[in-house]
Amino acid sequence: MKKKEEAKYLDKEWVAMDTHLKNFLKTGDQEELHKFRVQIKKLRAMFILFGDTSNQPGLLKEFKPVRKVFKYAGTIRDAHTNLQLSEVYGIKNEAFETGQQKIIAEGIAQFQSNGKKFTKTISDAYKQLKKHLPAVNNSSIAAYYKRQLREIATNLAVSGFTEDMHTNRKLIKILVYNYKLSEKALNGSLSFNKEYLDKLQETIGKWHDNIVAAQLFSSPELNDKPVVTKINRKNAGIKRNITSLAEDFMKKATTVEVSPDNNQMKSAADGH
Repeated sequence: MKKKEEAKYLDKEWVAMDTHLKNFLKTGDQEELHKFRVQIKKLRAMFILFGDTSNQPGLLKEFKPVRKVFKYAGTIRDAHTNLQLSEVYGIKNEAFETGQQKIIAEGIAQFQSNGKKFTKTISDAYKQLKKHLPAVNNSSIAAYYKRQLREIATNLAVSGFTEDMHTNRKLIKILVYNYKLSEKALNGSLSFNKEYLDKLQETIGKWHDNIVAAQLFSSPELNDKPVVTKINRKNAGIKRNITSLAEDFMKKATTVEVSPDNNQMKSAADGH
């Protein structure tokens, strides 16, 4: 992969992140905040890829100031999500709603008051990161994808429905986020089933969201046992879907391709 391609991708994704940040600072719109945070996840995924496939392991450290802004915004986003969940499940609790709305209002005001500082922090990080973009060869990217898919396959086989399952989702999302950047590097070396992996990570995401919702509605403040029972029942079906999707993970995550050497069908996941 040429550094010119890396820089072009970095610029495009960074501008998108910056645009959503500026829009949120102006309007306080929750969707802009969400999109801002998604862009940070996408950029972090890129630096994880580059850090693992080059001699520039310090990229994530240089991106850390941006991650701090991401976490700062998390309190606002969490309170908004809590209100959405209470609406979905028909929870009526005035004290809870008032408390969450206060967190959002105060959080937005504080975030906006720090807007200039956050903008400068992000701009400074961009300059450093662009200066240190590494040269990454295609074979290293392909090897990284194969290695990560094998790790996820092993994790899925042993993790069960614990926090480790959510970690699997994060690992899958890193590969999915980076696919557009990595597609050319993978061509001819690894067939990557993005649609399947997206479906799997989204299903795991629904399971984890329900875990969070059940914990929220089990809290002393809400303590709504009928709703928690409903969520757990719903999650039982989602867990079955995840189990089914995760079976033969490597076969589903990759497709077979013809080896130019012997014209035999081989799995790209096997590294041939």
